[in-house]
Amino acid sequence: MGKFAALQSRGGRARLVGLVVLGLVIAAGKLTYQGAQGLAAQAARVVFDDADADIGAVWFDWNGDVIAKDVTLYLESGPSLSADGSEGDDGTLRFSRMRVSTDQGWLFHLVNILDRKKQHAMVDHLRVGFESFDTQTGVEPIYGSLGPIGATSASVFEAEGCMQHAYFVRDELTEMGLSPGKTSLEFDLRQTGSRIDTRIVLATPGVSRVQVDRQESIAKETSLLQLREIATSTVSDHWEVSDQGFVAARNAFCAKQDGIDEATFVQRHLVSVQRMFEGIGLVADAGTLAEYADFAAKGGQLKVGGQYTSPLHSSEREAAWTNGSAALRLSAKLEHGSKSVPMQWRGTAPRPLDAEDGVVYAAIVKENGGIGPVVAAPAAAAPAVAVPVAATQSPAQPQAQAPATQAPQYASSYATPPRQQMAPGGRIDWEDLPRFQGRMLQVFTMHAPPRTATLLSVAGNTAQVRAPMQGGHADFRISREAFVKATLIQ
Repeated sequence: MGKFAALQSRGGRARLVGLVVLGLVIAAGKLTYQGAQGLAAQAARVVFDDADADIGAVWFDWNGDVIAKDVTLYLESGPSLSADGSEGDDGTLRFSRMRVSTDQGWLFHLVNILDRKKQHAMVDHLRVGFESFDTQTGVEPIYGSLGPIGATSASVFEAEGCMQHAYFVRDELTEMGLSPGKTSLEFDLRQTGSRIDTRIVLATPGVSRVQVDRQESIAKETSLLQLREIATSTVSDHWEVSDQGFVAARNAFCAKQDGIDEATFVQRHLVSVQRMFEGIGLVADAGTLAEYADFAAKGGQLKVGGQYTSPLHSSEREAAWTNGSAALRLSAKLEHGSKSVPMQWRGTAPRPLDAEDGVVYAAIVKENGGIGPVVAAPAAAAPAVAVPVAATQSPAQPQAQAPATQAPQYASSYATPPRQQMAPGGRIDWEDLPRFQGRMLQVFTMHAPPRTATLLSVAGNTAQVRAPMQGGHADFRISREAFVKATLIQ
């Protein structure tokens, strides 16, 4: 009896241990699954600037990568975007599949098993990939952050010059004779000390691919999963467009639709691009236009980028690109084929273009009273380049010159007197401010992030500046006590 009772007791303890182990395994599995959901949601917020996300089924790859399907991101506003081309709620992005990975693999999930939302997990290398994106709205899937890049074509200024298109959808790419593969979007973020390197790739195989490389600095080390909560300063930006047949197909497609030859279409494209830049107060130099003209006619590979003369603070990045001041601070080169030329932007008073439907060339024709812009004849030694947009009025309707007393909207159009010559990025102390009235500066103060602004006046211990904002501008006063320094933009 004693032996039998002992066996029963021993068996009971074994069952209890088994149940405890089973419970721990189930709890660990549940926590790990919730952690995978948290990692996917947190990664989506990082790469899409705090957008809320709905994520379908989540599972693990063999190496610890998190895989999610049916990902829907809700942005603040804007047109509906869908993986299947159907319409949905405003400001929604849909992808069929998402992959999130770190360098730690399964170890990451083990170490952070109790942090279900992954709000405190330390990550210094994060890769996030999205598959099968499509849209009927033409808005690229980072909602404009890549610049003037087509959502499905992944090419720069994809439809400019066409009379009937503001953008192209997947079916139209097929009509052009292309065989577009599935559009993918990939992010690769790496942190080394106080530096963040980001690579973003939007690609549609058989059409085009664009890669954006950005280098930023941060005041202190952090986890990449908390990057959206930390202010950054962009040190450099580079774009690389690798054409895979889109440019030639686009040129032929739009030329045929508009009843013109391809050379004429390319000229329309160039005029449209220049007019778009003039709308935000930018004019490119002739060398840059010539190299871009060659890409617009022949395709190939186009690289643009460089370092900022003064870093671009995260709080001003969107406004600086909207008003054109970011381009003036970017010491960039344009590379195409075997050529590499410096991009020499100059500022001018912005001349907004009324293009409500987004078709830029049609708006230019309307602006010119129904007459197409004047186009320069092709030069023998260089690709054909359109004349500057300011000269695109018809001969019968010359453009009126602005009165000499008219104040431009932005200071980028002010001339620089010889005594005020300073290279962009040069430091300006308080005592030197009066010399730079009417100039565009980056202003550093004790209590606010750096601000891009026009210096209006300096009187005593107070400076007044005008900062461009969405839809207009705002005036600010800066005291001498709060002023730290300023750097020249233009």
